[in-house]
Formats: sequence, C-alpha cells, structure tokens
Amino acid sequence: MKINKTFFNEIEPILIQIKEKIGNDFVVFGSAPLYLLGVVDYNKKINDLDIAVKDKGIIPKEAKESTFQKDPDQKLYKIIINNMEIDIGTCWKGQEDYFYKLFEDPIEINGFKFVNLKITEEWKKVMVDKYDREKDKIHVEKIKNYKIKTGF
Repeated sequence: MKINKTFFNEIEPILIQIKEKIGNDFVVFGSAPLYLLGVVDYNKKINDLDIAVKDKGIIPKEAKESTFQKDPDQKLYKIIINNMEIDIGTCWKGQEDYFYKLFEDPIEINGFKFVNLKITEEWKKVMVDKYDREKDKIHVEKIKNYKIKTGF
C-alpha cells in the first residue's frame, strides 16, 4: 500500500507521544487517513488529529472536554501535543455499532492504526448526512475520485 510518507513522518512523533500518554489502543480517524493514503493533498498543515479509544479511562486527566456539534451526548477530549490539537473520541450514544467499526481492519503503519478507507468513507457520509458539513462533502467526492483513479 502506497502512503504519503511526508505526512506520516510529520505526525509520527505526535503519535509516539500519544502512545506514551495513553498506550497504543487507539485508532486515528477523521481526515488523517485521507492524508495518509493521498486521497487529500497534504500541504504541511492539518488542524488536528482525531483518535478513537474504547476505554474512556485512558484519557489524560488534563484533557479538556468539549462537545461535537453542540451535542451533549457527543463528547471529545482535547489535548495538545507539539502544538497539535488531539481530539480523543469515545463511543457516542446511538453510534455504538459504527464506533466499533473504526477499529476493524485498520491500516497499520509502524505500529500505529488508521481507519481504513471504506470505513472513513462511511464516516464522512454520516457527517454529511447528519451535519451537512462542507469539508466532509469535499472529502466524499475526493474519495470517490481516488477510488476511480486507483481502482480501489
């Protein structure tokens, strides 16, 4: 599998620090898998890294709680590593089936797990359907084009 090594090399030190803080039972999701696979061009700047964890107990005590789309049942826990915001997500009420899919058949690079393209596409479509997010609409289109181009 071809990956964007520049992107991975940029985030690997952050992933190592995340691993040191919470262990290695997490998966990177959101837009990062799209940068990793080259679906979305990496221009040396990303807003944050989204990671999912099954065990809420491993979230660092200094993490700041916030909500996604102002929904009190959808909490994220934010920490900063190397000036990068890390959004730690746990299972949200009503999203249990989907949440556990994030951990199925991950792309593993140097011991770090990324959500695969099929599940990333599903997630992005949910974000479009549920929240009408423009960024996710663009990503769904880029995934479609990537799949056509690569025969994925």
